[in-house]
Amino acid sequence: MIRYFYQLIVVLVICSVSKAEHKVVPLELFSAHGNLEVTLWAQSPMLYNPTNMDIDKDGRIWVAEGVNYRRHGGRKPEGDRIVVLQDTNGDGKADSSHTFVQEKFLTAPLGVAVIDNKIIVSMTPDLVIYTDVNRDLKFDPEVDKREVLFTGFNSKQHDHSLHSVTAGPDGKWYWNHGNCGAQFTDKSGKTFRVGSAYQMRQIAGKESDDGSVWIGGTAYRMNPDGTNVEVIGHNFRNSYEQTITSFGDVFQNDNDDPPASRTSFLLEYGNAGFCSADGKRSWQSDRRPGQSTPIAEWRQEDPGTMPSGDVYGGGSPTGICFYEGGALGEPYSKGLLLSCEPARNTVFGYLPVQEGAGFKLERFDFLTTNAAQEFAGTDFKGGRTNNDQKTLFRPSDVVVGTDGAIYVADWYDPRVGGHADHDNTLSGAIYRVAPKGFKSTTPKIDLNSTEGQILAIKSNAANVRNLGFTALKKQKDKAIPA
Repeated sequence: MIRYFYQLIVVLVICSVSKAEHKVVPLELFSAHGNLEVTLWAQSPMLYNPTNMDIDKDGRIWVAEGVNYRRHGGRKPEGDRIVVLQDTNGDGKADSSHTFVQEKFLTAPLGVAVIDNKIIVSMTPDLVIYTDVNRDLKFDPEVDKREVLFTGFNSKQHDHSLHSVTAGPDGKWYWNHGNCGAQFTDKSGKTFRVGSAYQMRQIAGKESDDGSVWIGGTAYRMNPDGTNVEVIGHNFRNSYEQTITSFGDVFQNDNDDPPASRTSFLLEYGNAGFCSADGKRSWQSDRRPGQSTPIAEWRQEDPGTMPSGDVYGGGSPTGICFYEGGALGEPYSKGLLLSCEPARNTVFGYLPVQEGAGFKLERFDFLTTNAAQEFAGTDFKGGRTNNDQKTLFRPSDVVVGTDGAIYVADWYDPRVGGHADHDNTLSGAIYRVAPKGFKSTTPKIDLNSTEGQILAIKSNAANVRNLGFTALKKQKDKAIPA
Protein backbone atom coordinates (compact mmCIF):
# COMPACT_ATOMS: atom_id res chain seq x y z
CA MET A 1 0.00 0.00 0.00
CA ILE A 2 2.82 2.39 0.91
CA ARG A 3 4.61 1.56 -2.34
CA TYR A 4 1.41 2.25 -4.34
CA PHE A 5 0.96 5.58 -2.55
CA TYR A 6 4.55 6.59 -3.38
CA GLN A 7 4.08 5.67 -7.04
CA LEU A 8 0.87 7.70 -7.16
CA ILE A 9 2.64 10.75 -5.73
CA VAL A 10 5.38 10.46 -8.39
CA VAL A 11 2.77 10.26 -11.16
CA LEU A 12 0.90 13.28 -9.81
CA VAL A 13 4.12 15.32 -9.58
CA ILE A 14 5.06 14.45 -13.17
CA CYS A 15 1.58 15.34 -14.40
CA SER A 16 1.60 18.65 -12.55
CA VAL A 17 4.98 19.52 -14.06
CA SER A 18 3.83 18.66 -17.57
CA LYS A 19 0.78 20.89 -17.21
CA ALA A 20 2.59 23.76 -15.52
CA GLU A 21 2.73 27.10 -17.26
CA HIS A 22 6.22 27.70 -18.60
CA LYS A 23 7.81 31.02 -17.81
CA VAL A 24 10.46 33.37 -19.18
CA VAL A 25 11.97 36.59 -17.93
CA PRO A 26 10.30 39.48 -19.82
CA LEU A 27 12.55 40.95 -22.50
CA GLU A 28 12.04 44.48 -21.21
CA LEU A 29 13.98 43.55 -18.06
CA PHE A 30 17.15 42.78 -20.02
CA SER A 31 19.91 45.29 -20.50
CA ALA A 32 22.60 44.52 -23.10
CA HIS A 33 25.93 46.27 -23.45
CA GLY A 34 26.24 49.01 -26.06
CA ASN A 35 23.55 49.05 -28.73
CA LEU A 36 22.98 45.30 -28.78
CA GLU A 37 19.50 43.80 -28.77
CA VAL A 38 18.15 40.84 -26.80
CA THR A 39 15.58 38.54 -28.38
CA LEU A 40 13.99 35.29 -27.26
CA TRP A 41 15.29 32.48 -29.48
CA ALA A 42 13.71 29.45 -27.76
CA GLN A 43 11.72 28.58 -24.65
CA SER A 44 9.99 25.65 -22.94
CA PRO A 45 8.56 23.24 -23.99
CA MET A 46 11.28 23.18 -26.67
CA LEU A 47 13.83 22.68 -23.89
CA TYR A 48 13.83 22.33 -20.12
CA ASN A 49 16.39 23.25 -17.43
CA PRO A 50 19.40 23.78 -19.74
CA THR A 51 22.74 23.01 -18.09
CA ASN A 52 25.04 23.39 -21.12
CA MET A 53 24.90 23.82 -24.90
CA ASP A 54 26.93 23.71 -28.09
CA ILE A 55 26.62 24.70 -31.77
CA ASP A 56 27.07 22.43 -34.80
CA LYS A 57 28.25 23.52 -38.26
CA ASP A 58 24.67 24.00 -39.50
CA GLY A 59 23.81 26.42 -36.70
CA ARG A 60 21.76 24.00 -34.64
CA ILE A 61 21.94 24.37 -30.87
CA TRP A 62 22.37 21.19 -28.82
CA VAL A 63 21.26 21.39 -25.19
CA ALA A 64 21.93 19.18 -22.18
CA GLU A 65 18.93 19.18 -19.84
CA GLY A 66 18.94 18.84 -16.05
CA VAL A 67 15.34 18.01 -15.17
CA ASN A 68 16.43 15.19 -12.84
CA TYR A 69 18.56 17.51 -10.75
CA ARG A 70 19.74 16.46 -7.30
CA ARG A 71 16.86 15.98 -4.85
CA HIS A 72 14.42 16.08 -7.77
CA GLY A 73 16.06 13.12 -9.45
CA GLY A 74 12.78 11.30 -10.12
CA ARG A 75 11.00 13.99 -12.10
CA LYS A 76 11.67 12.25 -15.42
CA PRO A 77 11.99 8.46 -14.83
CA GLU A 78 13.06 7.81 -18.43
CA GLY A 79 16.12 10.02 -17.89
CA ASP A 80 17.33 13.41 -19.02
CA ARG A 81 17.84 14.40 -22.64
CA ILE A 82 20.17 15.93 -25.15
CA VAL A 83 17.90 18.01 -27.41
CA VAL A 84 18.54 19.65 -30.79
CA LEU A 85 16.99 23.03 -31.65
CA GLN A 86 17.01 24.85 -34.97
CA ASP A 87 15.72 27.97 -36.68
CA THR A 88 14.73 26.47 -40.04
CA ASN A 89 13.22 29.58 -41.65
CA GLY A 90 15.75 32.21 -40.57
CA ASP A 91 13.30 34.39 -38.64
CA GLY A 92 15.52 34.54 -35.56
CA LYS A 93 13.57 32.02 -33.47
CA ALA A 94 13.86 28.28 -33.05
CA ASP A 95 10.95 26.45 -34.67
CA SER A 96 12.23 22.88 -34.46
CA SER A 97 13.16 20.79 -31.42
CA HIS A 98 13.72 17.07 -31.04
CA THR A 99 15.45 14.58 -28.76
CA PHE A 100 18.84 13.26 -29.85
CA VAL A 101 19.19 10.87 -26.92
CA GLN A 102 17.40 10.12 -23.67
CA GLU A 103 18.36 7.39 -21.23
CA LYS A 104 18.03 6.67 -17.52
CA PHE A 105 21.78 7.05 -17.09
CA LEU A 106 21.49 10.76 -17.91
CA THR A 107 20.73 12.59 -14.68
CA ALA A 108 21.51 16.28 -15.07
CA PRO A 109 24.58 15.99 -17.34
CA LEU A 110 26.74 19.10 -17.06
CA GLY A 111 28.30 19.13 -20.51
CA VAL A 112 27.55 18.56 -24.19
CA ALA A 113 29.95 19.07 -27.09
CA VAL A 114 29.28 18.47 -30.78
CA ILE A 115 32.40 17.70 -32.80
CA ASP A 116 31.43 16.43 -36.25
CA ASN A 117 29.10 13.46 -35.65
CA LYS A 118 30.44 12.82 -32.15
CA ILE A 119 28.30 14.12 -29.31
CA ILE A 120 30.36 14.17 -26.12
CA VAL A 121 28.32 14.18 -22.92
CA SER A 122 29.80 14.81 -19.47
CA MET A 123 27.79 12.60 -17.13
CA THR A 124 29.61 11.69 -13.94
CA PRO A 125 31.14 9.17 -13.41
CA ASP A 126 31.62 8.86 -17.20
CA LEU A 127 32.67 10.87 -20.22
CA VAL A 128 30.42 9.40 -22.94
CA ILE A 129 30.71 9.71 -26.72
CA TYR A 130 27.62 9.09 -28.84
CA THR A 131 28.60 8.68 -32.50
CA ASP A 132 25.75 9.50 -34.86
CA VAL A 133 26.86 7.03 -37.54
CA ASN A 134 24.09 7.75 -40.05
CA ARG A 135 23.99 11.48 -39.16
CA ASP A 136 20.22 11.59 -38.73
CA LEU A 137 20.50 13.63 -35.49
CA LYS A 138 18.83 10.85 -33.46
CA PHE A 139 20.67 8.24 -31.43
CA ASP A 140 19.67 4.72 -32.44
CA PRO A 141 21.53 2.00 -30.47
CA GLU A 142 20.97 -0.40 -33.38
CA VAL A 143 22.92 1.84 -35.76
CA ASP A 144 24.89 4.38 -33.78
CA LYS A 145 27.71 3.89 -31.27
CA ARG A 146 27.94 4.67 -27.57
CA GLU A 147 31.36 4.63 -25.93
CA VAL A 148 32.45 5.42 -22.39
CA LEU A 149 35.75 7.15 -23.10
CA PHE A 150 36.71 7.55 -19.43
CA THR A 151 35.15 6.62 -16.10
CA GLY A 152 36.11 7.38 -12.53
CA PHE A 153 34.93 10.93 -11.93
CA ASN A 154 33.67 11.34 -8.39
CA SER A 155 30.22 12.36 -7.09
CA LYS A 156 27.38 11.81 -9.51
CA GLN A 157 24.80 14.59 -9.30
CA HIS A 158 27.30 17.11 -8.03
CA ASP A 159 28.07 20.48 -9.62
CA HIS A 160 31.77 20.09 -8.70
CA SER A 161 32.34 17.08 -10.89
CA LEU A 162 32.86 16.49 -14.64
CA HIS A 163 32.24 19.39 -17.05
CA SER A 164 32.13 19.97 -20.80
CA VAL A 165 34.62 19.30 -23.59
CA THR A 166 35.91 22.05 -25.89
CA ALA A 167 38.11 21.61 -28.98
CA GLY A 168 41.25 23.73 -29.12
CA PRO A 169 43.10 25.22 -32.12
CA ASP A 170 45.71 22.45 -31.79
CA GLY A 171 43.12 19.75 -32.50
CA LYS A 172 43.18 18.60 -28.87
CA TRP A 173 40.09 18.26 -26.68
CA TYR A 174 40.04 20.29 -23.45
CA TRP A 175 37.90 19.55 -20.39
CA ASN A 176 37.85 19.79 -16.61
CA HIS A 177 36.28 18.65 -13.38
CA GLY A 178 35.74 20.36 -10.05
CA ASN A 179 37.15 19.46 -6.65
CA CYS A 180 35.05 16.33 -6.21
CA GLY A 181 38.13 14.74 -7.74
CA ALA A 182 38.72 11.72 -9.95
CA GLN A 183 40.67 8.54 -10.49
CA PHE A 184 40.64 7.54 -14.16
CA THR A 185 42.86 5.91 -16.77
CA ASP A 186 43.38 7.38 -20.23
CA LYS A 187 43.64 5.37 -23.45
CA SER A 188 47.44 5.45 -23.20
CA GLY A 189 47.20 3.54 -19.92
CA LYS A 190 48.09 6.44 -17.60
CA THR A 191 46.10 6.68 -14.37
CA PHE A 192 45.39 10.08 -12.84
CA ARG A 193 44.69 10.33 -9.10
CA VAL A 194 43.18 13.67 -8.12
CA GLY A 195 41.91 14.33 -4.61
CA SER A 196 41.70 17.26 -2.22
CA ALA A 197 40.67 18.30 1.25
CA TYR A 198 37.08 18.40 -0.03
CA GLN A 199 36.58 14.91 -1.51
CA MET A 200 38.68 11.91 -2.53
CA ARG A 201 40.85 12.60 0.52
CA GLN A 202 42.20 9.05 0.39
CA ILE A 203 44.17 9.89 -2.75
CA ALA A 204 44.92 13.55 -2.02
CA GLY A 205 48.62 14.13 -2.50
CA LYS A 206 49.21 10.85 -4.31
CA GLU A 207 51.29 10.84 -7.45
CA SER A 208 49.64 10.23 -10.81
CA ASP A 209 51.28 8.06 -13.46
CA ASP A 210 52.69 11.16 -15.16
CA GLY A 211 54.91 11.65 -12.10
CA SER A 212 53.10 14.71 -10.72
CA VAL A 213 50.68 15.44 -7.90
CA TRP A 214 47.41 17.07 -8.97
CA ILE A 215 44.92 18.60 -6.56
CA GLY A 216 41.21 19.44 -6.62
CA GLY A 217 39.58 20.93 -9.69
CA THR A 218 41.73 20.09 -12.70
CA ALA A 219 41.83 20.94 -16.42
CA TYR A 220 43.13 18.60 -19.11
CA ARG A 221 43.81 18.32 -22.82
CA MET A 222 44.08 15.13 -24.85
CA ASN A 223 43.95 13.59 -28.29
CA PRO A 224 40.38 13.06 -29.52
CA ASP A 225 40.79 9.29 -29.10
CA GLY A 226 41.48 9.70 -25.37
CA THR A 227 45.24 9.12 -25.54
CA ASN A 228 47.97 11.32 -24.08
CA VAL A 229 45.89 13.10 -21.46
CA GLU A 230 47.85 16.03 -20.03
CA VAL A 231 47.02 18.26 -17.07
CA ILE A 232 47.14 21.96 -17.98
CA GLY A 233 46.08 23.42 -14.62
CA HIS A 234 44.85 22.33 -11.22
CA ASN A 235 43.88 23.18 -7.66
CA PHE A 236 40.66 24.96 -8.64
CA ARG A 237 37.52 24.81 -6.56
CA ASN A 238 34.95 24.32 -9.30
CA SER A 239 35.68 25.71 -12.73
CA TYR A 240 32.42 24.98 -14.60
CA GLU A 241 33.88 25.21 -18.08
CA GLN A 242 36.85 26.44 -20.11
CA THR A 243 37.19 28.39 -23.34
CA ILE A 244 40.18 28.36 -25.69
CA THR A 245 41.05 31.14 -28.13
CA SER A 246 42.47 30.63 -31.61
CA PHE A 247 45.88 31.41 -30.11
CA GLY A 248 45.52 28.63 -27.54
CA ASP A 249 44.93 30.88 -24.53
CA VAL A 250 42.64 29.24 -21.97
CA PHE A 251 40.21 31.21 -19.82
CA GLN A 252 37.97 29.89 -17.06
CA ASN A 253 35.86 30.97 -14.13
CA ASP A 254 35.82 29.46 -10.66
CA ASN A 255 33.16 29.31 -8.02
CA ASP A 256 33.42 30.08 -4.37
CA ASP A 257 30.16 31.42 -3.12
CA PRO A 258 30.18 33.62 -1.08
CA PRO A 259 33.78 34.75 -0.57
CA ALA A 260 35.77 34.99 -3.80
CA SER A 261 34.45 33.85 -7.17
CA ARG A 262 36.71 34.75 -10.08
CA THR A 263 37.34 34.87 -13.83
CA SER A 264 40.88 33.96 -14.83
CA PHE A 265 43.40 33.35 -17.55
CA LEU A 266 44.62 29.79 -16.98
CA LEU A 267 48.39 29.99 -16.98
CA GLU A 268 49.59 26.75 -18.56
CA TYR A 269 50.26 24.16 -15.83
CA GLY A 270 49.14 26.73 -13.27
CA ASN A 271 48.22 26.02 -9.65
CA ALA A 272 45.16 28.07 -8.64
CA GLY A 273 45.89 27.66 -4.92
CA PHE A 274 42.54 26.62 -3.47
CA CYS A 275 44.05 23.79 -1.36
CA SER A 276 47.51 23.23 0.06
CA ALA A 277 50.10 21.71 -2.26
CA ASP A 278 49.57 18.26 -0.76
CA GLY A 279 45.78 18.52 -0.98
CA LYS A 280 45.34 18.02 2.75
CA ARG A 281 44.44 21.50 3.98
CA SER A 282 41.92 24.14 3.00
CA TRP A 283 42.86 27.74 2.37
CA GLN A 284 41.25 28.72 5.68
CA SER A 285 43.73 26.49 7.52
CA ASP A 286 46.68 28.30 5.95
CA ARG A 287 45.34 31.85 6.05
CA ARG A 288 47.86 34.22 7.58
CA PRO A 289 47.10 37.26 9.78
CA GLY A 290 46.13 40.32 7.77
CA GLN A 291 45.32 38.47 4.55
CA SER A 292 42.07 39.39 2.83
CA THR A 293 39.78 36.61 1.66
CA PRO A 294 40.66 36.94 -2.07
CA ILE A 295 44.39 36.90 -1.28
CA ALA A 296 44.18 33.97 1.15
CA GLU A 297 41.70 31.85 -0.78
CA TRP A 298 43.71 31.87 -4.00
CA ARG A 299 47.07 31.95 -2.13
CA GLN A 300 48.25 35.05 -3.96
CA GLU A 301 51.16 35.55 -1.56
CA ASP A 302 52.38 31.97 -1.91
CA PRO A 303 55.10 31.09 -4.45
CA GLY A 304 54.07 28.91 -7.36
CA THR A 305 50.46 30.11 -7.52
CA MET A 306 48.97 31.58 -10.68
CA PRO A 307 47.38 35.07 -10.72
CA SER A 308 43.76 34.88 -9.58
CA GLY A 309 42.38 37.22 -12.25
CA ASP A 310 39.17 39.13 -11.61
CA VAL A 311 37.98 38.22 -8.10
CA TYR A 312 34.52 39.71 -7.62
CA GLY A 313 33.12 38.14 -4.45
CA GLY A 314 29.94 36.13 -4.08
CA GLY A 315 28.79 34.25 -7.13
CA SER A 316 28.18 30.96 -8.87
CA PRO A 317 29.80 31.14 -12.34
CA THR A 318 28.83 28.64 -15.04
CA GLY A 319 29.35 28.66 -18.84
CA ILE A 320 32.07 30.68 -20.54
CA CYS A 321 33.07 31.46 -24.14
CA PHE A 322 35.36 33.68 -26.19
CA TYR A 323 34.06 35.77 -29.09
CA GLU A 324 36.67 36.42 -31.81
CA GLY A 325 34.57 38.11 -34.45
CA GLY A 326 31.12 37.85 -35.93
CA ALA A 327 28.00 39.95 -35.77
CA LEU A 328 28.73 42.27 -32.85
CA GLY A 329 31.16 44.75 -34.40
CA GLU A 330 33.14 47.19 -32.25
CA PRO A 331 34.41 47.31 -29.55
CA TYR A 332 34.37 43.52 -29.41
CA SER A 333 36.31 42.54 -32.55
CA LYS A 334 39.67 42.16 -30.79
CA GLY A 335 38.27 39.54 -28.46
CA LEU A 336 35.40 39.39 -25.98
CA LEU A 337 35.40 37.00 -23.02
CA LEU A 338 31.91 36.16 -21.74
CA SER A 339 31.24 34.45 -18.40
CA CYS A 340 27.82 33.47 -17.05
CA GLU A 341 27.08 34.50 -13.47
CA PRO A 342 23.62 33.14 -12.55
CA ALA A 343 23.91 34.21 -8.91
CA ARG A 344 24.10 37.80 -10.15
CA ASN A 345 21.60 37.42 -13.03
CA THR A 346 24.32 38.56 -15.39
CA VAL A 347 26.68 37.56 -18.17
CA PHE A 348 29.97 39.32 -17.50
CA GLY A 349 32.01 40.71 -20.37
CA TYR A 350 35.76 41.32 -20.57
CA LEU A 351 37.98 42.77 -23.31
CA PRO A 352 41.24 41.05 -22.33
CA VAL A 353 44.47 43.01 -22.70
CA GLN A 354 47.80 41.21 -22.50
CA GLU A 355 49.68 42.16 -19.36
CA GLY A 356 52.93 40.46 -18.39
CA ALA A 357 52.52 36.69 -18.55
CA GLY A 358 48.74 36.98 -18.45
CA PHE A 359 45.84 39.26 -19.23
CA LYS A 360 44.22 42.27 -17.63
CA LEU A 361 40.52 41.55 -17.15
CA GLU A 362 38.23 44.53 -16.56
CA ARG A 363 34.68 43.38 -15.95
CA PHE A 364 31.44 44.89 -17.27
CA ASP A 365 27.86 43.68 -17.53
CA PHE A 366 27.39 42.34 -21.06
CA LEU A 367 23.85 41.14 -20.33
CA THR A 368 21.87 41.56 -17.13
CA THR A 369 18.39 41.75 -15.66
CA ASN A 370 19.67 43.09 -12.37
CA ALA A 371 21.79 46.19 -12.89
CA ALA A 372 20.63 47.38 -9.45
CA GLN A 373 22.35 44.32 -7.92
CA GLU A 374 19.39 43.47 -5.70
CA PHE A 375 20.28 39.80 -5.51
CA ALA A 376 18.24 36.93 -4.06
CA GLY A 377 18.26 33.15 -3.95
CA THR A 378 22.03 32.83 -3.67
CA ASP A 379 24.35 31.44 -1.03
CA PHE A 380 25.91 34.85 -0.43
CA LYS A 381 22.41 36.11 0.43
CA GLY A 382 21.71 33.16 2.71
CA GLY A 383 19.60 31.39 0.09
CA ARG A 384 16.63 33.70 0.64
CA THR A 385 14.45 33.82 -2.48
CA ASN A 386 11.82 36.14 -3.87
CA ASN A 387 9.62 36.21 -6.95
CA ASP A 388 11.08 39.37 -8.43
CA GLN A 389 11.50 38.56 -12.13
CA LYS A 390 14.85 40.28 -12.38
CA THR A 391 16.34 37.71 -9.98
CA LEU A 392 15.05 34.68 -11.93
CA PHE A 393 17.42 34.98 -14.91
CA ARG A 394 20.02 32.27 -14.27
CA PRO A 395 22.38 32.08 -17.26
CA SER A 396 23.84 28.57 -17.37
CA ASP A 397 25.82 28.78 -20.61
CA VAL A 398 26.86 31.14 -23.38
CA VAL A 399 28.06 30.30 -26.90
CA VAL A 400 28.93 32.07 -30.14
CA GLY A 401 26.68 30.95 -32.98
CA THR A 402 27.77 30.13 -36.50
CA ASP A 403 25.95 33.34 -37.46
CA GLY A 404 28.20 35.38 -35.15
CA ALA A 405 25.48 36.19 -32.61
CA ILE A 406 25.69 35.36 -28.90
CA TYR A 407 23.31 32.76 -27.46
CA VAL A 408 22.62 32.52 -23.72
CA ALA A 409 20.85 29.62 -22.00
CA ASP A 410 18.66 30.47 -19.01
CA TRP A 411 18.04 27.91 -16.23
CA TYR A 412 15.31 30.22 -14.79
CA ASP A 413 14.90 29.65 -11.05
CA PRO A 414 14.43 31.57 -7.80
CA ARG A 415 17.43 29.69 -6.35
CA VAL A 416 20.96 28.96 -7.51
CA GLY A 417 23.81 27.33 -5.62
CA GLY A 418 23.74 24.81 -2.83
CA HIS A 419 22.45 22.18 -5.29
CA ALA A 420 18.98 23.67 -4.96
CA ASP A 421 16.25 24.35 -7.53
CA HIS A 422 12.78 25.69 -6.82
CA ASP A 423 11.17 26.10 -10.24
CA ASN A 424 8.64 23.29 -10.59
CA THR A 425 7.75 24.39 -14.14
CA LEU A 426 11.27 23.35 -15.28
CA SER A 427 11.26 26.43 -17.49
CA GLY A 428 14.23 27.19 -19.68
CA ALA A 429 15.04 29.58 -22.49
CA ILE A 430 17.71 30.64 -24.95
CA TYR A 431 18.20 34.35 -25.66
CA ARG A 432 20.05 35.84 -28.60
CA VAL A 433 22.22 38.95 -28.31
CA ALA A 434 23.02 40.70 -31.59
CA PRO A 435 22.86 44.12 -33.27
CA LYS A 436 19.38 45.54 -33.72
CA GLY A 437 17.67 44.20 -36.81
CA PHE A 438 20.18 41.36 -37.14
CA LYS A 439 19.36 38.67 -39.72
CA SER A 440 20.80 35.27 -38.94
CA THR A 441 22.75 33.53 -41.70
CA THR A 442 24.68 30.28 -41.26
CA PRO A 443 27.40 29.60 -43.85
CA LYS A 444 26.97 26.39 -45.83
CA ILE A 445 30.09 24.36 -45.11
CA ASP A 446 31.17 21.52 -47.39
CA LEU A 447 33.85 19.64 -45.48
CA ASN A 448 34.66 17.56 -48.56
CA SER A 449 36.26 20.55 -50.28
CA THR A 450 39.33 22.55 -49.30
CA GLU A 451 37.31 25.76 -49.62
CA GLY A 452 34.71 24.38 -47.23
CA GLN A 453 37.38 23.33 -44.76
CA ILE A 454 38.86 26.82 -44.80
CA LEU A 455 35.38 28.25 -44.27
CA ALA A 456 34.97 25.95 -41.26
CA ILE A 457 38.28 27.00 -39.70
CA LYS A 458 37.09 30.63 -39.97
CA SER A 459 33.82 29.83 -38.15
CA ASN A 460 32.61 31.89 -35.22
CA ALA A 461 31.88 28.66 -33.30
CA ALA A 462 34.87 26.99 -31.61
CA ASN A 463 33.97 23.35 -32.17
CA VAL A 464 33.12 24.07 -35.82
CA ARG A 465 36.61 25.53 -36.33
CA ASN A 466 37.96 22.18 -35.20
CA LEU A 467 36.27 20.46 -38.15
CA GLY A 468 38.18 22.64 -40.59
CA PHE A 469 41.46 22.13 -38.76
CA THR A 470 41.07 18.36 -38.66
CA ALA A 471 40.12 18.08 -42.33
CA LEU A 472 42.94 20.36 -43.53
CA LYS A 473 45.45 18.47 -41.38
CA LYS A 474 44.43 15.22 -43.07
CA GLN A 475 45.13 16.77 -46.48
CA LYS A 476 48.71 17.65 -45.47
CA ASP A 477 50.59 19.32 -48.36
CA LYS A 478 47.63 19.03 -50.72
CA ALA A 479 45.91 21.91 -48.91
CA ILE A 480 48.83 24.36 -49.27
CA PRO A 481 47.85 25.84 -52.69
CA ALA A 482 44.49 26.95 -51.28
